[in-house]
Amino acid sequence: MSNLSSPVECRWDHLQLCSADAEATAAWFARCLNAEIVRRPGRVDLRVGGVDLFITPLAPAQIQSSEPRTRREGIDHFGVTVDDIDAAFAHLTCCEAQIVEPVRQIRPGVRACFVRAPGEVLVEVLERRPAEMTFR
Repeated sequence: MSNLSSPVECRWDHLQLCSADAEATAAWFARCLNAEIVRRPGRVDLRVGGVDLFITPLAPAQIQSSEPRTRREGIDHFGVTVDDIDAAFAHLTCCEAQIVEPVRQIRPGVRACFVRAPGEVLVEVLERRPAEMTFR
């Protein structure tokens, strides 16, 4: 008999971003990804498609630190979905977003591009369509 408790149900809460300039980061996400800026006492956060993004401002000393447990700018990446990747890519281009990888087919039914936000945050913009069945 196991002493393990029942599994914990996990639900999405937020994604933490670290930035040398929280205001500029928030402005970029609002301009390029239509994020809602959420202001709280002493901080600026975001909401993108119902997902909360908390921005932790970094002091210059934190950015330059080589200590292993020191917070660094950014995260690896996060993804957002759109209905029309071509229209989204055109919008990002007009916003002068830094394009890291243009739109490409990831797998059947999924096309994506990558852009870089302030703080070296990599964003994947995805379009998901039902994969078409092909018979040969």
